[in-house]
Amino acid sequence: GSLLHWTRKMIEIRQRHPVFGVGTYVELSASNPSVLAFTREITEDESPWGGMDTVLCISNLSRFPQPVELDMRRFEGYSPVECMGGVQFPAIGELPYLMTLPGHGFFWFQLIPPEDGDPDAGMDAGPGTRAGRTV
Repeated sequence: GSLLHWTRKMIEIRQRHPVFGVGTYVELSASNPSVLAFTREITEDESPWGGMDTVLCISNLSRFPQPVELDMRRFEGYSPVECMGGVQFPAIGELPYLMTLPGHGFFWFQLIPPEDGDPDAGMDAGPGTRAGRTV
């Protein structure tokens, strides 16, 4: 629970997701002006590592807890996986995505695309994987 442990975890996430440094910044429409939401995206063609990656970043700029509805229709069917703990959140649908953030809190999610024709897309694929990615 130390600051050093937290900093190491943030560096590990940054190294695991080069999209933070080379990806495209796309701001999302949020229902709450106290919340900043954006994605960092890189396609397979743009990536020097040969893989697509999309990370959703949501930050509460207020000292008070804040609810927010995000227009995530572009990512319908994708499964958000929280980057710190690997927890899978509910799949994104056609309705606005509702989140509640603590004061000055933030979330970083890797957006896992749905598999073609796979109703269980984004679910654990077995030992050593979490939501379609190797742990």
